[in-house]
Amino acid sequence: MKKIPMIALLCAIVFSMQNVSAQQSQEVLPLDPIEVVEVQDNYQPLKVDRLSEIIKAAVEKDFPGASIAEAYTDKIGNYKLVLAMGNDSKTVYTNARGEWFDPEK
Repeated sequence: MKKIPMIALLCAIVFSMQNVSAQQSQEVLPLDPIEVVEVQDNYQPLKVDRLSEIIKAAVEKDFPGASIAEAYTDKIGNYKLVLAMGNDSKTVYTNARGEWFDPEK
């Protein structure tokens, strides 16, 4: 009978030693560099001179001094425009009626 508490104590010591040794053996691995993947959108290149006058007028009205550097269109008639403003550029999205929208919403 006196051996049962002693065996229980030894088992507790053995199990606690396994946890201690497992914690000490954890190794920190170096992180790999993050690879940036561009999200491919469904816009196809379009010549700037093929844009409608509505789109050109909307750019002149809402972005004075900006010029259209690149133009893209999708299957449903929306446009992705890259505007050049001095040394800066900005990408905007519009529909065929010249109404601006955010493609992420």
